[in-house]
Amino acid sequence: MASLKQLIFASVFLLFIAGTAQASSPTLVNVGVSAEGNQIAMSAQMTDGFPEEVIEAVESGVPMTYTFHIELRKDKSLWVDSLVSSNTVEHTVQYDSLKKVYRFTETGNNIKRKLMTRKHERYQQMMATLDSIPLAPLYKLDPNEKYYIRVKADLQIDRFWFPFNYILFFVPLNDMETDWTRSSLLSIEPNLVERQQAFQPKANDKAGKSKALKHVIRTFNR
Repeated sequence: MASLKQLIFASVFLLFIAGTAQASSPTLVNVGVSAEGNQIAMSAQMTDGFPEEVIEAVESGVPMTYTFHIELRKDKSLWVDSLVSSNTVEHTVQYDSLKKVYRFTETGNNIKRKLMTRKHERYQQMMATLDSIPLAPLYKLDPNEKYYIRVKADLQIDRFWFPFNYILFFVPLNDMETDWTRSSLLSIEPNLVERQQAFQPKANDKAGKSKALKHVIRTFNR
């Protein structure tokens, strides 16, 4: 059973985490859009996602998850923007103190990846990076319409680990979340022959597929 001294320390430690999370909220930047195969894909980078106190929790073996909520929306100037598709991607890291490795997993719609690293800089980079996340087939986009991608993220830490199971019931660590961040407006280029090739790519022509998709997406200032 935990001693009173341990519980007092845990209380101070976790209250400090909550205060730090509010003071240095993470932010999503560099939201980009690309054509991957015949899919619209996105990328983004999170900054300020690892205050020292959260890093210490990870080093203690506590599982940590960032959940990214990603939406592809049609831009409507006079009406509410409509949702075209979405993807929810989870990045989880847990430190294995016996093997001294960080186990990283990425899961989502059409996404499943597991990696290990011994470098804490590397796991933080993987946790903070979204790369080539699929959202929708290109044919779903109307060349006469404009679209954008928006993304937000929130932090989850396993509440069942000591000393977190004593304190986290009272401490809202989910305050550590980002605001929605938008990409520039984008559309599908209607006048390129390559656009038609993008919808029906040859199965074994990887070079041709990449060439066909090179200029399919146009971006605009907001």
